[in-house]
Amino acid sequence: MSAPAATPIFVPGENCRPAWLAAPASYDASDTQLQILGKPVMERWETPYMHALAAAATSRGGRVLEVGFGMAIAATKVQEAAIDEHWIIECNDGVFQRLQDWAQQQPHKVVPLKGLWEEVAPTLPDGHFDGILYDTYPLSEETWHTHQFNFIRETQVPALLEAGFRRENIHTQVMELVPPADCRYYAFPQMITPLVTKH
Repeated sequence: MSAPAATPIFVPGENCRPAWLAAPASYDASDTQLQILGKPVMERWETPYMHALAAAATSRGGRVLEVGFGMAIAATKVQEAAIDEHWIIECNDGVFQRLQDWAQQQPHKVVPLKGLWEEVAPTLPDGHFDGILYDTYPLSEETWHTHQFNFIRETQVPALLEAGFRRENIHTQVMELVPPADCRYYAFPQMITPLVTKH
């Protein structure tokens, strides 16, 4: 007898984008889970992966852009690195408020940026960042498990190649990380960290 299929996170055709920005951000009492509109946005078990993303983004120091704040798991690790500035894009009102409160307690300058990455990223200065960390949540059934590809394809790879990065220095690293059995959004025992390095 096989295990029952998990309940889908999104119903067919569902689009949360119109309601996402103002929807309440629900952090549980132990600060181990974040939900928005009933969607499981982030859980504390992701910490090793978030720290790997932070290590990659801060490997050159300088200015770091983080896209998506969530529970501050990666952001807190970014602040432990030898960086100059930490710019963070966040679209949800409740999560953004938590970001603003968190920013006041950090050792390095934090620049909170409110909005969807698709709207904010084009307004940022070219060549301004030494590292970029992208970890946002998909806002529709259509973009479930594919939302990050547009960010990388549209905003990163062409600009990276134009800025002198070599395609052979754009790759991924696999991390073994087994999610808890009750995780609703991830079941595979590995995660991929994208790594882009300029020499």
